[in-house]
Amino acid sequence: MSIHQQLHTTSDTLISTLQFPELLFVEDKLQTVLNKADGLIQQTCVSLLQSGGKRVRPLLTLYSGMCFAPLNPQMIQAGVAAELIHMASLIHDDVIDKSATRRGKPTINSLYGDHAAILTGDYLFAEAFNILSTHQLLSSMTYLVEAIQAMCEGEVNQANEQFSSSISQEQYFQRITKKTGKLLSACCQSGAILAGAFPEEVAQMREYGLNIGYAYQITDDILDISGDADSLGKPVGTDFINGNMTLPFLYLMENPVYGTWLKEIMKTRKVNRQGIQSIKEALISSGCIDHAYLTATQCICNAKDSLTKIPRSPYRTTLVDLADSILLRTT
Repeated sequence: MSIHQQLHTTSDTLISTLQFPELLFVEDKLQTVLNKADGLIQQTCVSLLQSGGKRVRPLLTLYSGMCFAPLNPQMIQAGVAAELIHMASLIHDDVIDKSATRRGKPTINSLYGDHAAILTGDYLFAEAFNILSTHQLLSSMTYLVEAIQAMCEGEVNQANEQFSSSISQEQYFQRITKKTGKLLSACCQSGAILAGAFPEEVAQMREYGLNIGYAYQITDDILDISGDADSLGKPVGTDFINGNMTLPFLYLMENPVYGTWLKEIMKTRKVNRQGIQSIKEALISSGCIDHAYLTATQCICNAKDSLTKIPRSPYRTTLVDLADSILLRTT
């Protein structure tokens, strides 16, 4: 079995409240926050909550904190704020990408229109900062504000680089740091600092979060082309159709057999479903998907290495297991 096929042989359930009962506190507060909205905003918020989600960011916040101290209310509030920020960013992403579905369900923009979707996202951002300010979680706010700024920069950079054949791997990693890594590392730092961790321990949690962010985004890139539409909840090949150059494609551009062919396709800025199938076959036969998967694996090794100086506990073990589970995603 090739490496990329392993992505499809394991359950895609990373997180559940059965595995991690502490998330029930987060879920309960999310329900309270979103139910208090009025009219259409409440309708869109509740619709979003019911669409599910893995709650990776609250889990990272809580368990990063519990590596250093027992769970406290501040960690829970910070976890809720992080998830609201994530939800808001997904809504805005769907508007930007004109996405009709997410996780196999209609997006808010497809149900209620772009105007309502953008305002719902804005409402969730405001609610996140309401929580952080009300509970005086200033350190968490600092990390999360930096993450939001980085996410915006990452999206703008990605839009500027559509169908570009001159993107370097360094630029790609800068982009995914901004789009994914910064928020995950903010969650890890936020939980740790609210537990009273020392600065060097907070820095180690930051490295853990950044590296699982890299691996998460790379596996996302792989699944976008090698997954199936039913599992993904969106059409296969969406990234390339939108001109987003992800790591497997960067490796294919460097390939002596397929590189020139891919660049010619990119110049047209158009690709149909048959074209996506041909590119998928090239990515597999050239080994570029396996290469990307090995890069993600190295990022997970780096993430786990950053935890070695963190005190041993069941919570540290959970973070190690979570890192490993990223490599086994199917959605």
